[in-house]
Amino acid sequence: MQVRSWCVRACVALIAVVLTQAVGATAERGWVRKVTGNDWTWFEDYVFAWATYVVACEAERTCQVGMGLSVFGEPRGEKIRFSGEREILVVGAGAIHIRPADGKGPVKAALAPKSAGLISLTWDF
Repeated sequence: MQVRSWCVRACVALIAVVLTQAVGATAERGWVRKVTGNDWTWFEDYVFAWATYVVACEAERTCQVGMGLSVFGEPRGEKIRFSGEREILVVGAGAIHIRPADGKGPVKAALAPKSAGLISLTWDF
């Protein structure tokens, strides 16, 4: 029984170290800048317990950010309209897409990771 308990703790610790390294690498990256088309433009895939990003759109333009799995060319998670900069929260796995929402054609948009977290577990052995 103690061997199994030790093995579980070692596996959890290893997973935590690997995920912590991934979170650190994400936090060090800078802005991803793109000019969108008239439809959804892919910016980044994510796999986190949770993460926050900052999205930005050209001044005096309205954009829409879509999060979650993309099916048939459209994100199927939450969709938020914004102007300027906005912080967003993503959960689980998916992708971030941005598109213009004001009907004025392509727009310059950007995305930057801010923070990310892991699922914490309490083990009682």
